[in-house]
Amino acid sequence: MTPARWAFVATLVLTLATLAFPLALFGAPPDLGSAPMAEGFKTPILALEFAEDVGDIAFLQGEGAAALRAWLVEVQFLDWFFPVAYAGMAAVFFLGMALRGRFLAAVGVGLALATIPADWQENATINGILAEIENPLCSSDIEPADGRDDVVLRDCLPRGYFDEASTEVELVSYAFDSFLPVRVEMLRIDTWIKWGLIAAYAAWLAAMLWMDRRRILAIPAAVGALSIAATWISGSNGHVAELMGILLIPMMLTFPIAAVMYLRDKPAKTGTPQGEDAA
Repeated sequence: MTPARWAFVATLVLTLATLAFPLALFGAPPDLGSAPMAEGFKTPILALEFAEDVGDIAFLQGEGAAALRAWLVEVQFLDWFFPVAYAGMAAVFFLGMALRGRFLAAVGVGLALATIPADWQENATINGILAEIENPLCSSDIEPADGRDDVVLRDCLPRGYFDEASTEVELVSYAFDSFLPVRVEMLRIDTWIKWGLIAAYAAWLAAMLWMDRRRILAIPAAVGALSIAATWISGSNGHVAELMGILLIPMMLTFPIAAVMYLRDKPAKTGTPQGEDAA
């Protein structure tokens, strides 16, 4: 087989891995704690990813949410491998298109591969949030120093903590009693970098399929990209984000469906010069 055909076969293999993670490994979340998720959210991981402030992660706090936090820690561990599957699926598909003569598809390879470290960075930030919720830096028995009314991080952290700390960390230590507000803001940035990359390669997939006259297949990819844009425009509205999660399923399934169609095609139909051997 030619390299292009191997790339499309790899797309199918990584599709199976992509489906296996959510279906076989993640499972269903345990019951929520006493605090509800932000309005519109039904999926805990989406509610966490799209949190806008500390109030949006209240559903993860307290003893009643201990089982949910433990489940999310397990999900986060598995999610170190999940990006390799779903983004790798997209990357090898675009590679197959590029090897068939659609050289602009190489842009899609780059966008898909960039999603992997972006997802890992988001995971690291989420892990920091879960760890601090589980083990708060400031306990209830800490007394505020210097005659202040409220406890701040400065009162809770060891003396040597700030010896090599940045100016930003020092400022935060005087303003908050935890790093959660900062971590949530970091998560918001990390989340939108990841989802922005997914939207970009979904839109690029739609463009590539449209140029290859596979316009019906281009529709789910375009809708998926637009759903991510709509979630961003809505300010991470829970209803829109949940709908986005549903609309991304047919977008992701476009990769294996298109891969099968390209495996059945002759190279001339996908942009490869007529003189080349059949893939």
